[in-house]
Amino acid sequence: MHFIAVVLACSFVALSGASHEWGYPDLDSNQDEPFPNWGGLCDIGKKQSPINLHVKGALKGEFPSLEFKNFDEHQKKLEMVNNGHSIQLSGFEHELSLSGGALLGDFVVEQIHMHWWSEHTINDIRYPLEVHIVHRNKLYPNISMAADFPDGITVIGVLYHVSNQPNPAIGSIIKSLDDVKKYSAMNKPTKVKDSLAVSDLLSSVDGYFTYAGSLTTPTCAEAVTWIVPTETFPVTLDQVNEFKEIEYDEGKQLHNNYRELQRENNRAVVLVQTSQQKSAAALQLHCLSLGALLLLSLVANKFLF
Repeated sequence: MHFIAVVLACSFVALSGASHEWGYPDLDSNQDEPFPNWGGLCDIGKKQSPINLHVKGALKGEFPSLEFKNFDEHQKKLEMVNNGHSIQLSGFEHELSLSGGALLGDFVVEQIHMHWWSEHTINDIRYPLEVHIVHRNKLYPNISMAADFPDGITVIGVLYHVSNQPNPAIGSIIKSLDDVKKYSAMNKPTKVKDSLAVSDLLSSVDGYFTYAGSLTTPTCAEAVTWIVPTETFPVTLDQVNEFKEIEYDEGKQLHNNYRELQRENNRAVVLVQTSQQKSAAALQLHCLSLGALLLLSLVANKFLF
């Protein structure tokens, strides 16, 4: 059985705490190849991620609006690294913070990385790309310590659907891939050629799922509040295929880097909708009700006259 060996680097070394190699099955070569056991909490945890998110099965929640600070600031000194299991961006000039919603505190962006295909699914649909925007609770001085606490980390998981129109933000990231995609460049950060605002990766968060989960890489620490927007964003398959050329070993490409779905284990998954979405749903229900009344009226008239 062949598994893709993945070497940890940068901040994920601190997050994983794993001394052994871990990786993903090469599903492009063998779709029946099982996902490996990563050991520890990854195998025995009860709040593991990712999971399938169901609109019908989710609890309906109402929270204050999410507050994004400096997400629209263009970052001109971003660094990119191929760490052997993903492409990771860091080195933000300005502190990007997230608060509000169900979050009990302020969180600051630590790094951004990609998964191809998506790790989360919505209504059993898997998307071609998922971008993780990883935040650390400001209560804790570093991401490693934050991973030890259930309120330590928040991750926004942004899903991208197939489109004929290229995604400009993803395109800006792809422009620098040639500098890091080869195995010889692994773990060697390079400057991102284009400036990028994090808000370019998710133009809005009008509605979202949120639940208590884990990191999706070893040590799979159960310290994550997940926020997965219900709106997906466009990307072309050609753009996604650019990431599949990333090498994790000499001449070996990382064709996929998503973790298999985990058991929900009766966790509360909350669907948060904006007032506009609720109004649209109410209007739709109202129109359906009026239609039903009209139909009943026509039926009554037919039998009465």
